Amino acid sequence: MKLRSREINIFSMSALDLFASALGAFILMSLIFMVFFTITLQDSGVAEEVKTALAQCEAQLADSVDASELAQCRVQLEDSVEVSALARCEAQLNGSSERLDRVNEELEACQSSLKKTFVLIVASWSSRDDVDLHVVDLIGREFYYGNRRQRGTPAALEEDNTTGPGNEVWLHPLADPGRYRVCYKLFGGSPSPAVRGSILWQEGKIEIPNVTLTLTGQVRLAIEVLVDNDGRVSVDLTRTGEVLGAGGCG
Repeated sequence: MKLRSREINIFSMSALDLFASALGAFILMSLIFMVFFTITLQDSGVAEEVKTALAQCEAQLADSVDASELAQCRVQLEDSVEVSALARCEAQLNGSSERLDRVNEELEACQSSLKKTFVLIVASWSSRDDVDLHVVDLIGREFYYGNRRQRGTPAALEEDNTTGPGNEVWLHPLADPGRYRVCYKLFGGSPSPAVRGSILWQEGKIEIPNVTLTLTGQVRLAIEVLVDNDGRVSVDLTRTGEVLGAGGCG
């Protein structure tokens, strides 16, 4: 029997295909890496150039600005800030001062009002005579039935009776400090009516001693009323009952 001749191959077709594929992959990767390293080297060079340019700009900026000028600018800036703050404080202080002045004015007005007092004088008699109350204020204005109110003052003779028993009333709602004179006059009727009186003010009442009128037309001083600067009221009795004549209380 004749033997068949056989061809011996070191590498098969499969092995050759594998080697060819591996070689192709190696060549492709080599090309990719070459491009990547080229770009990276270029980027590194650009970065170094940028850093160098930035350092040069910083150096030029530092050279162009003098340190003393920079310090002066800072001082001026601080001064301007302090001046504006000071101006705001001064404006607030001025506003507070104005408000304080207004409050002080209102306080003074209140204190002045508190020092004012009303003075009410009442004359009373029990007979059927016509007795008139006369009051002269601190500047000489005389209040009576024929002149019950005076210009420039709120004081007035509030009640006038022509036939007794009766009362006559004089009121000053805000009595100014000074001396007030109180008199009684017998306008008509029988002699010797006894007139009693009283003074009412903000903190109390003062009785006026009785005064007897002995003649028609006679005027007698009943009392002198004193109002001090603090609105307190007192009386002077040294001339009580003194005859002043028929003219009036002035």
